[in-house]
Amino acid sequence: MKKQQIPGQSPHQIPPELIEAARNNPNSFVYKIDGSYPIRDPLGDAVPASAIVGAWKVDGNGNITGDFVPNPNYRPWKPDA
Repeated sequence: MKKQQIPGQSPHQIPPELIEAARNNPNSFVYKIDGSYPIRDPLGDAVPASAIVGAWKVDGNGNITGDFVPNPNYRPWKPDA
């Protein structure tokens, strides 16, 4: 994974696909998703809030800014739960 240098950045690495998503979606957020969650939506685009690890803010130029913001509702996936 490529790590974008951000002042005060947490240890969460930003995958290249999120850097690209940020460039294509200015003034938004990009999200780190726990890939171990089973997605039950047949279209593959609905993610439960508990599967979102956190987010980075994207500025008007499509650059990721600031620190990683953890999702307080994130719960690691436990297949046996």
